[in-house]
Amino acid sequence: MSINFEEFKNQAKKILNINFDGYKLKRVERRTESLMRRHNVEDFEECIHLLKTNEEFKAAYLNHFTINTSEFFRNANNYEYLQKKILPKLFNKNKKLKIWSAPCSNGCEPYTIAIIMEEMGIHSNQYEILASDLDKNIIAEAKEGIYGMSSLKNVSSDLLKKYFKPVSTEGQKYQLSKKIINQVKFEYKDLIKDKYSTDWDLILSRNFFIYLTREIKSELTQKFSDSINSGGYFFLGSTEFIFNPEQYGLKKEHLSFYEKQ
Repeated sequence: MSINFEEFKNQAKKILNINFDGYKLKRVERRTESLMRRHNVEDFEECIHLLKTNEEFKAAYLNHFTINTSEFFRNANNYEYLQKKILPKLFNKNKKLKIWSAPCSNGCEPYTIAIIMEEMGIHSNQYEILASDLDKNIIAEAKEGIYGMSSLKNVSSDLLKKYFKPVSTEGQKYQLSKKIINQVKFEYKDLIKDKYSTDWDLILSRNFFIYLTREIKSELTQKFSDSINSGGYFFLGSTEFIFNPEQYGLKKEHLSFYEKQ
C-alpha cells in the first residue's frame, strides 16, 4: 500500500531539509501532486524514491514547490513610491543602506533595486544588497541574469536598452548588465528555520507570506521586524498586509510599506 501525504511530508522534510509545517499544507499537497502528474509519478511512495535517488527530480521538486516566478518592477507604483519617498528618506538618515531581498526567487526583485539605485545616481559603495532563497538552482539562474519577456514586461524600453542586451542564441531573452549583477550578493537560506542577521534598513519579502500558515507568518513578521533598524522599512507584496502591525513594532506608511518604530 502506498504511503499517504502525511507520511510523504514527514519523509520529504528530512530528504529536502525543509520545514513543510510552516507552509499551508493543502498548497504543498497540490503542488506535489501537480509535479507528480507532470513527471508521470504514480504515487507518493514513488515520489519519495525519486527524491532520494534522482537529483534532477529533486531539483525539479524544489523549483516547483517554491514557485519561482517573479518580475522586474512588479507592482510598479510600489517601486515608484520606494524610489521617490522611501529611499531618499533612508539616505537622509544613513550614509550606507543595507537591503535584504528574502526570498529573492530568480533575482528580479533585488536587481530592480540595483537598477533604481543606478537611476538615482547612488554610488555602489553607498549600499549593499543581499538576496536569499531556499532554492539553490534558482539562485544559480539569478546569478546568470538572463530573463525572458515575462519577467521584463514592466521594464520600460529606455531601461531595457540601458541595462539589458538581447541574447541571440536564446530567442526572446535578455542578459542583464554585469554592473547591475555585481551589486547583488546571493545566499542560500531557509527563512522559516534559519536565523536572520540584523541591522537592515530595508527588507523586501514580497509574495511570500501568502503561502504560509498564520502562525508562521506571525513568527516571521517578528523575526523580520527584529532584523530592521529603527526607522527602516519592511516591504511586502501588493496583496499582503499585516494585522495589528504595532504588535511587531511596525507602522504602516503606504500600501505595502511598514516602518520600524
